[in-house]
Amino acid sequence: MLLLISNLGVAQNLVPNPSFEIYDTCPTAISNLGDYQIERALGWYAPTWATSDYFNSCAAVGGVNVPNSVFGYQSAFDGVGMLGMMLLLDSGEISYFEYIQAKLTKPLIQGYSYKFNFNVNLANGSDFAVKKIGAWFTTNAVTSNNGQPIFSNNPQIENTSGFITDTLDWKKIEGKFIADGGEEYITIGYYTDTLNPDTVRHNPQAITISIYSYNYIDGLELEEVEQAIVIPNIITPNNDGTNDIFQLNFPYESMVIYNRWGQQLFESNNNEFDWNGRTTNGNEVVEGTYYYLITTKEETFKGFVQVIR
Repeated sequence: MLLLISNLGVAQNLVPNPSFEIYDTCPTAISNLGDYQIERALGWYAPTWATSDYFNSCAAVGGVNVPNSVFGYQSAFDGVGMLGMMLLLDSGEISYFEYIQAKLTKPLIQGYSYKFNFNVNLANGSDFAVKKIGAWFTTNAVTSNNGQPIFSNNPQIENTSGFITDTLDWKKIEGKFIADGGEEYITIGYYTDTLNPDTVRHNPQAITISIYSYNYIDGLELEEVEQAIVIPNIITPNNDGTNDIFQLNFPYESMVIYNRWGQQLFESNNNEFDWNGRTTNGNEVVEGTYYYLITTKEETFKGFVQVIR
């Protein structure tokens, strides 16, 4: 597929309660089975059996105060609230991973480009640091009834700058991706395809046989920034429902298809028709390379499309 970009200039955060300032009840303790205190931060919850946590300066007891929590001193990145999760706990006998999830304020649009960033901080009490934390945008909620890792190679945004070792300043993780369309959920955590993740010792003096990495999360931003103009360069018009037509995902004034000798075979105006590998008279074109001229209000696109039958 040939991707071209056209700026839209939209800036609306699609993440609900992105700094976890809004709550129905102040947190009172670290989460436990049957008492998922993360749910007190409106819009957020733990998608698996594992128990992610909520911290806020309104908390006076229970080790969930900001900045004085049971995992060490840390101010929020933005405001007075933040979430926390055990990105990884490996005792040698069991592996345990925590995640956070929310439903976006609206579904993502197919072919549009989005930028996302969030901030991570390693808790002082962590003995180890990890690096593979990411954000996965899905059409359906990701769920699990255990504390095992979510095996996925598909998080659209993932930390690529090494181990997260800073316990003072926040580390920003950011990136862009093109939506498949219909993504409504965001899930943040440790994504892996192995039970032997990469780690680095953070506290050499700690006496422990477990790999233990607890991290805070705060300040999430998801914005629609561009529409990715998709122009196919191949179609297979065999009526199998896949790549049957030359279809554009942006408004145009005219689209004209030519053969290699410059003869016009097909024309559509103002997105009236998609090209299905036939001439304007309805005759099938033979396999081969054809050329398009697409005109919009802003610009003109020229290129080729291959027809395979």
